[in-house]
Amino acid sequence: MIRFRKDKRYRTGIQILARINITQSDKKVLEKIKKFTNCGNIYFNKRDNTWSLDIYKIDELIRFTERIKDKVIVKRKILKKFYSILLMIKKKEHLDKNKLKKIKMLWLGPETEANTP
Repeated sequence: MIRFRKDKRYRTGIQILARINITQSDKKVLEKIKKFTNCGNIYFNKRDNTWSLDIYKIDELIRFTERIKDKVIVKRKILKKFYSILLMIKKKEHLDKNKLKKIKMLWLGPETEANTP
């Protein structure tokens, strides 16, 4: 998930939030994923009676993506875009308004160009 949130405290006026959240009823599945990728934290959601592996640190998101990219079939295109954006964020490119537009277009599609600040 990539979210764009308006926030005046940021140089571009936009905060980018990147996150991976995997939810399962079986904690053991998430423990295996966490062990394989060495990323994230596991939490229990009492309301839904489920477990979640939550990854939000850029370095961990990059590492996780690199570990699973050859194993993903169904959402491979989305993962490729996600990984490209993570690398741009790591290089601090999101702090430039023009590059931020490029990130938004990559994630949300060209129809977002008119809505980009």
